[in-house]
Amino acid sequence: MAEYTAIFEAAEAVAELLRREMTPEPISKPELIGLCTPFEPEDFQLTVYLYALEEEAHRRQSPYAFQTEGRDAQRMPPLALNLHLALTAHSKAPVQTRAADEYRILGRAMQVVRDHPDLAPYCGGSLAASGQPVRLSLENDRERQEALQRAWSGSNKPYKLSFSCRVETVLLDSERVRSVARVRHIRIETEEKTT
Repeated sequence: MAEYTAIFEAAEAVAELLRREMTPEPISKPELIGLCTPFEPEDFQLTVYLYALEEEAHRRQSPYAFQTEGRDAQRMPPLALNLHLALTAHSKAPVQTRAADEYRILGRAMQVVRDHPDLAPYCGGSLAASGQPVRLSLENDRERQEALQRAWSGSNKPYKLSFSCRVETVLLDSERVRSVARVRHIRIETEEKTT
């Protein structure tokens, strides 16, 4: 399991994968790919932006379902999350070739995401130390595209072509631990009932 930093570590793993696979072509330097809102890309040519996250419904457990941890403790189960990331290209090319440059960047980014479904080799920190499998996939469903467009419409910036990918499953450890003790003595009393 991983610490609270796992959300950042998973998004950074996507950026690291893209840096390794997309430089020097079509993006000249790894520093031009990073975690950033697509509405204010600064100097980035490809931004990775977490626009939604959700708890995995099939892994959702009761808040009372503790897991045994050693002889004297129980821990709440980890929180299982899926992350939804927007990848957006931002070309610095002249206006005549800007769209073509952005399409090439996005095409290559989609190819990289599709060709590398295992994100674990690119993870760092507590996510890497946990050894948990982390999967990466493209998202093409209408619901995610609409959510991405809503994010753009709330920004007061013109829409830029983006695509969405999903990172699954990021498990966040719970810090809620309770002490338990073994039953050492039991006393049962019975009474005869008379009528």
